[in-house]
Amino acid sequence: MKANLISMNILVDSSGSMAPIATDMAGSLNQLVDENRELDVAVTYSVFSNDYRPVFADMPIKKVEKFTLRADGRTALIESACKMIDEVGARLAAMPEEERPEKVMFVIITDGEENASAPGYTRERLFAKIREQTEVYKWLFLYLGANQDAIQAARDYGIDADRAIDWQANAHGTVRNYERLSLKLAQVSATPRYAMSNIAFDAKDREE
Repeated sequence: MKANLISMNILVDSSGSMAPIATDMAGSLNQLVDENRELDVAVTYSVFSNDYRPVFADMPIKKVEKFTLRADGRTALIESACKMIDEVGARLAAMPEEERPEKVMFVIITDGEENASAPGYTRERLFAKIREQTEVYKWLFLYLGANQDAIQAARDYGIDADRAIDWQANAHGTVRNYERLSLKLAQVSATPRYAMSNIAFDAKDREE
């Protein structure tokens, strides 16, 4: 594996309910990138509403330009997460061992609950995928959910409770998301792969 290289994969809800904060959300992601360009990170960005839409993949963070977010439709979260996990896993598996990122982050940001995935894309299916990537390949999954019990939703999807957090679906909430993710990215950069399981949202994150 390529030491210290981080694969940061971001899946963002672009359903219609995100419309009032779409610009703020894109701005927070741009700020996340701008403040961490010195790190060795390859960024993959996808969005979802009724369907799953990849935007760019494995872009060196130094070359990432502007995130955009156009909101419409419903929330096919389970289907989109399943598809993105499969795509990221396939790309990593196809890389030569010496080029493969040492650490993998997978971030899901949503302002609502699942309501539009195609038949066959079940919670159980997503749960199995996330547990395999977490337990076998040591991926770090983070779940940021608004307008729901984010901790319970994360558990239902196979994400540990201490890696899930609620956020307010407003401009301030998007700023807090950027701040939390920037901190977690810095922690991942400074943490050995074998200790990635220690990275979590803490009491201060939840209080704020």
